[in-house]
Amino acid sequence: MSMRILFALALLAIGNLAAAQNQNTRVLMDTDRGPLLIELDLVRAPNTSANFLRYVDSGAYNNSLLHRLSPNFIVQGGGFSANGTEITRLAPVNSERNNGLLNIPGTISMALAGSPPQINSATSDFFFNIATNSGLDANFTVFGRLVFGQKTLATLAANPVFSGSEQPIRMPLIKRAVRVAPGEFPILPLHTGTWYDPANSGRGFLIEVAQDTGVETTPRMVVTWYDFFEGKQIWMIGTVPFTWGASSVEVPMQISTGAQFGAAFLPSQITANPNWGRLTIRFTGCSAGTFTYTSIYGNGSIPATSLTLPTNETCIGG
Repeated sequence: MSMRILFALALLAIGNLAAAQNQNTRVLMDTDRGPLLIELDLVRAPNTSANFLRYVDSGAYNNSLLHRLSPNFIVQGGGFSANGTEITRLAPVNSERNNGLLNIPGTISMALAGSPPQINSATSDFFFNIATNSGLDANFTVFGRLVFGQKTLATLAANPVFSGSEQPIRMPLIKRAVRVAPGEFPILPLHTGTWYDPANSGRGFLIEVAQDTGVETTPRMVVTWYDFFEGKQIWMIGTVPFTWGASSVEVPMQISTGAQFGAAFLPSQITANPNWGRLTIRFTGCSAGTFTYTSIYGNGSIPATSLTLPTNETCIGG
């Protein structure tokens, strides 16, 4: 076999691995300190990832506790429900340690029973690394990383614990955990801010992702779209609640037209139409999305890019 063929096969293998990693399943955890978006590595830890997803899909992590906070070490959960009862454990999963993934800040690993640790004892308990924990690499399987939620993890790690203990004084709560479909990216508070259309100067969006007033479990999106039509400035506004963990939302939009900015502004020139159309917002990552509309002015699709990011927030791999 020629070197050219071997090289082509190597490139194909690398491409297939990259494609598989791009399709890795994500899990969105909603804690009472903020969201955590976890990307599972289905290539290097397939069995461990599948085990974790079984607990997610069954709802076992809903209303569960992050019961162990070890400063400069780990944040651990998956052991106890909010009422203090143990989470029902499934059969242990065989270890996939030494898979090339390391216990470094922002990664997630499976906890083990026993001291010294029993290698093949992982069930429901997991932990996030908040430091470089090289001493764990030999025994503990890393199976994913945080894509978004570094600020939340830092808040969790700073939670006060009882003196001489790793037990939080007030245990953080995982309110819910849901699977995000491969290739999708969930709507997050991260997406709050200013968005624009790189191909059209003067077209932009102000987006707010927030908690719906009086409905603790329901998030809401508020959108303002500013644009030009037939040489005039136009504004569309809309708001709608959506399902937590959704990757897209359809917003009914109302249009306001007629007035000009600055000294030429006259309130009497403003006209409003509550039936302008609908805007479907789908985010494809931390700072990119596709906004599709059907309206009285026609239909179309806008590739949008974020101009701003909420203060102290970071997002990787998305």
